[in-house]
Amino acid sequence: MKISRIAIVAGVGIVLAGCSSSATSSSTTKVTPATAGTSGAPTTTTTPASVQSYLLTVSDLPTGWSVDNSSSSSTTSCATNPVSQSASGPKAIIDFNQAGGLPELLDDLAFSTSPVAEFAKVKGALDACKSFTETNNGQTSTGNIGAMSFPAYGDQSASYSATISVDGINAAVGIVLIQKGSYVMAVGLGDLGSFDATQLQQFVTLALAKVPS
Repeated sequence: MKISRIAIVAGVGIVLAGCSSSATSSSTTKVTPATAGTSGAPTTTTTPASVQSYLLTVSDLPTGWSVDNSSSSSTTSCATNPVSQSASGPKAIIDFNQAGGLPELLDDLAFSTSPVAEFAKVKGALDACKSFTETNNGQTSTGNIGAMSFPAYGDQSASYSATISVDGINAAVGIVLIQKGSYVMAVGLGDLGSFDATQLQQFVTLALAKVPS
């Protein structure tokens, strides 16, 4: 059971944050609280040099959450880093977990000069995803993803629920895709069995408040 729990944590981590090489590429940076800002979101229409300061930080979250800086050797799928996989403009990801395990939280953000088209592109990829297979350090996880009813956010939004199975242990991930002004973002929350939809709404609200209009 202990090995299976570790495996399912890794499986959720792949869907929410992807492999370390993807999260730390030259155009996508996985940040820590030391490099992330905590001030309110300014309003801007110019292309920013970085979007890191618009990500959530541990100071925004309830007690017990910490930045997940773990690395892995992984393959990604259509469900991994949905915004950063698509975006060509400035982008950044931060990943959190609670007590070193689950639940796990993702904030995946990108600036786009064509945000409506970018949102449609990411949404189309998630709509077509349906099922996926990923590996983490040799451990295979399988999953399914589909549209989920959820409150509307930003200028437009779409929400998805994914299930992940590793060694007979199941987890669920909720993903909310949002376009707000020139920004496209995805906020994801994963946990064993099922994710807390109310908590996901709270995290989406917090993340969205940090993004410029």
